[in-house]
Order: sequence, then structure tokens, then C-alpha cells
Amino acid sequence: MSDDRPQFPAAFDRKFVTQDGHLGYFGRNVLKGLVDGMEAFLEEKQRTPGFRSMGPVALGGFLWLDDPELADCLARFSHTCVVVSKQGRSKYELEKLGRVQPLADRENGMLARVFAELTELDWREDGGAKVVGPNGSMPDVVIPPLRTIGFRRKGDMVPILHTKIMLLGEMWWHDEDALGGVTDVIHFRPERLWVGSTNATKRSRHSLEFGMWLDDSQALQAAQTFLVQLMAHSEALDPDSDLFEPELLPVDYDDEAFAAYAAEYGWGDPKE
Repeated sequence: MSDDRPQFPAAFDRKFVTQDGHLGYFGRNVLKGLVDGMEAFLEEKQRTPGFRSMGPVALGGFLWLDDPELADCLARFSHTCVVVSKQGRSKYELEKLGRVQPLADRENGMLARVFAELTELDWREDGGAKVVGPNGSMPDVVIPPLRTIGFRRKGDMVPILHTKIMLLGEMWWHDEDALGGVTDVIHFRPERLWVGSTNATKRSRHSLEFGMWLDDSQALQAAQTFLVQLMAHSEALDPDSDLFEPELLPVDYDDEAFAAYAAEYGWGDPKE
């Protein structure tokens, strides 16, 4: 059966190699370059995992994600979190949300404690920050694989997340803190960055787009900082609020309880 929908000619398609050996693409189906690069990264990490590896990681920020090949690829990463713009609640948009819910429900989310910026965040409790006392423990939050951010459009235009980036790297662990003490420490090592114009959608494969891979250290670090902030300010796939209302908040320490504990027991370990 022939495909009668409008199509751009193949004359637009260009694949190039940068001086450092990374691939870039112009033209149609540029999203294939993203998926191919992610598949190659997974194969590379399977062949030669890093020292004390906890598996490959993919972090992303897109306007929307519904491409099945990309979703299947993300499902094979040990840990992943992609943040997309908050969607509306029309019949069409609810159908869109339903199709990607399986990705959001997977168990390969991102451990918040990997990043210093996320270590003191926890889920909202009764509409506000969770209160931690001297006998409490710091949260061990896992951020789900697919999140949203921003404002739900209701008539007027609203600011949106419009990046099209994917950061690949590896999670690894060691058993010493900065002072040489024995502890369990987990880190993320960014290794490869995809930048371009193509959305993570099936439809984008038929548009004229651009995309390329980078491994510049400054670009990797800047992308990590940005993506961590997206996770910190993210919400569920279909949150109740139409406004920008992050679900993760810094924990609120119960200063009076800590002072009372210190007066009675000193500043030892409250669990001892």
C-alpha cells in the first residue's frame, strides 16, 4: 500500500561527521540519529561497562515524547528520566497521555540522591514540604522515567519546555566519602549529548530537522545542570494543577524538635 501523505524529497538528507568523530544529521528522520546513537551507547556499555558501573543513564528534555522506537530504547536504560511540557486535558491530549503512561510507570526511574541538587528534596505532603525531625530519615526519592513541567494551556499561550536534548552517561558507585570514611556513594558521569531541533515524536520523523552528538565537557556539564533542574521542578504526567507547581520540595527541618533532642541527648546519632 502506497503512502500518499505529503513528503519532502531525499535531497534534504545529509549526514556528517564532526572533527571529533561524532555524527550529525540534517533532513528527514533525524530522530533515527538519536535512537541509533542511544542504541550504540547501550551496546558500548554492555561490552565495556565502567568501573563499579550501575548501568547506563539517559536524561532528556523535550516538548513531547511519543515515538515508540525511542520509548523502547529508553526502557532498556538502567535509569532514565525525560521531562516534557505539561499537556492539556482535551480528549485528544488525554489519549496522548494514555499512550505514554506505560513509559512513566516503568521502574527504571532516576535516583535523586545521585545529584547534590536533589538530595534534600521529597514529595509534597499535604500540599507542602515534608517535615523531618531528629528521629526521621532523609528521603530516598526515585523520580519516575517520564515527567512534565510548566503550565497547562487554557486559552492564552503559556511558557513551555522547548528543548530537544538527551544526555547519556553512566551511574557508578564507590565506598568512600570525601574524608575517606566508609559510606555508599553514587555518582553520574555524563558522556554524550544530543542537541537539535527534532521533537521526540513519531511525526517529527517526516519533518526537516537537525540533530548532532557532542561530548564537549562544558556542554555535558551545562546540560546536566539544566536537566537536573528540570527533574527538581517536575510534576507527574497528568498533575492536578494547571500551574507550575513542582511536586518535589526541600524538606522542612523541625528546628524545635532538633533543639529539644540536642538538649536531652546531645548531637549524637538519634538512632543509636
